[in-house]
Amino acid sequence: MNDTSQTDLDYLRSVAESGQNAPLIGGRFLVIWGGLAILACIAHWAIVADQVGIAAQYVGAVWLIFGITGTTLQALASRGMARKPGGGSVGNRVSRTIWRFVGLGTVLYVGGIIISVTALDASPVLFDSILTISLFGYALAFSVTAALSGEKWLYGPAWMSMAGAGLSPAFYGRAELYLMIATVILFAAVIPGIRMMGKEPRAADE
Repeated sequence: MNDTSQTDLDYLRSVAESGQNAPLIGGRFLVIWGGLAILACIAHWAIVADQVGIAAQYVGAVWLIFGITGTTLQALASRGMARKPGGGSVGNRVSRTIWRFVGLGTVLYVGGIIISVTALDASPVLFDSILTISLFGYALAFSVTAALSGEKWLYGPAWMSMAGAGLSPAFYGRAELYLMIATVILFAAVIPGIRMMGKEPRAADE
């Protein structure tokens, strides 16, 4: 075998091995964003279902608080992540990248909905579709991470997210949609996030 072939094999082997036995270290972000999303969904339901005596026009404030709080907590939770062993594994690198793009795509979609509803007289029901898009993003992120990290159990949250996304349009325009989504997020994001946190390696200075 020539030197070039051996180098290629060594490279492929190192790539494959970098994803083995390297726990995923992004569980805290699933807990943060998932937990906040559950609270926001419950608050949205309570307002729209007239359970708290707050005008429905204020649901936007709920999601604004969700975004600001989530961004702040993520910045705080990110401190020290670089020192976590295994952060450079294939699984963790892919997970970070795909969740980043899922988040960015969702934000851009929200922006498009806001423009459509406020400037183009589209139906406010379009806001409900944000939940569908988000869950499809969850399904994509979990399935790709499961395939490349070896954490096959993540296919469970992926399929659960997919099912929630597929079912959600049947609830558009109904307050119950937000309770259903809160339940899906609990089992498809928060609980998996807690499980991932329990398997995280400690940084050297912890």
